[in-house]
Amino acid sequence: MARLLNGIKVVELAGLAPVPHCGMMLADFGADVTVIDKKHPVVEQRMNRGKTMKEFDLRKPEDIKKVRELCKTSDVLLDPYRPGTLEKMGLDPLSLWNDNKGLIICRISGYGQTGRMKDEAGHDINYVAMSGMMPTFAGREASRPWPPVNMLADFAGGGLSAAFGIVSAIHARHHNGGKGCVLDCSMTEGTAYLASFVQHYYDQSHLFTDKYAAFTGECPIYRYGKVKEEVAIENAWKNVFRTYKTKDGKFMAVGPLEPKFHQNMFEVLGVDGDDLFSDPELITKELEETFLQKTRDEWSKVFEGKDCCVTPVLDIHEVGTYGQHVDRQNFTKSDKFGGTWIAKPSPRVQTMEELTATATRSKL
Repeated sequence: MARLLNGIKVVELAGLAPVPHCGMMLADFGADVTVIDKKHPVVEQRMNRGKTMKEFDLRKPEDIKKVRELCKTSDVLLDPYRPGTLEKMGLDPLSLWNDNKGLIICRISGYGQTGRMKDEAGHDINYVAMSGMMPTFAGREASRPWPPVNMLADFAGGGLSAAFGIVSAIHARHHNGGKGCVLDCSMTEGTAYLASFVQHYYDQSHLFTDKYAAFTGECPIYRYGKVKEEVAIENAWKNVFRTYKTKDGKFMAVGPLEPKFHQNMFEVLGVDGDDLFSDPELITKELEETFLQKTRDEWSKVFEGKDCCVTPVLDIHEVGTYGQHVDRQNFTKSDKFGGTWIAKPSPRVQTMEELTATATRSKL
């Protein structure tokens, strides 16, 4: 493969799916990628092809200084953390730019660096749900929205979108005096942007909304065999990584894989989760009955700020009106294409001047 990014230096702060994927793509195309990881990471990193590995303890000031030194001579910093974490570590963009004005800081997060949900936990299922696309993926006849495998938000809306933003920012330095920028890469917004085709053609009923439309999973041309009815769930985690119908016939996306998140969820719901692993069918039934007690929007308010990886499933006609998307002005209403909401480009770019102005306003 041609090393198109030969000479580009990247510092990757170790994280989950989208960041190592982005770093791997950059390395695949010739970039010199250095991964900063813990000595004993909780999750084994397997997307380290072509990368140099370094073990730092970022709780130690001396190791933070080492990262700063690497950034002085690097082109890109990959940030896998929630908004504000770099600042708490002493690696805020403005101070890094004092040492290296050309540094491109790519911040990959679930919902972006601003907005009311910026600090919320989430996983691929939640970002896809928030993009407005999950009902379309499930197909017209689906009993409930079905989350696709985590390639969509983590790797396409996240890692791939970030890599494109980085390459664009590298190109821009040739025309802006060598200045870097912050790339605000939201996996939710990246997923919505990937769905531009659906947004622009959703009014074509033969593609999406007719009974045997091409992309519903019910079209005789594309569908082979019969869809089997849902069978008994074998693994308990599947019960907390699915959608649940609400009182108004809409759905909530429930994805609290980690113990701390599903414990938070059970506390919010007032449900006894002790049977989660011993009787998954029982807990599934209980959760189904519980979510039917309130409307989707009522549940959204209940879970707001609770850090449970529980989000509403939004559809293409309402996605632009939801709070987080309004905060960040993520969509524009189209007068064409059936009046759907059209996602704005992602990731976002913040110039040095814009970030400086924002920082100045926040101090006033």
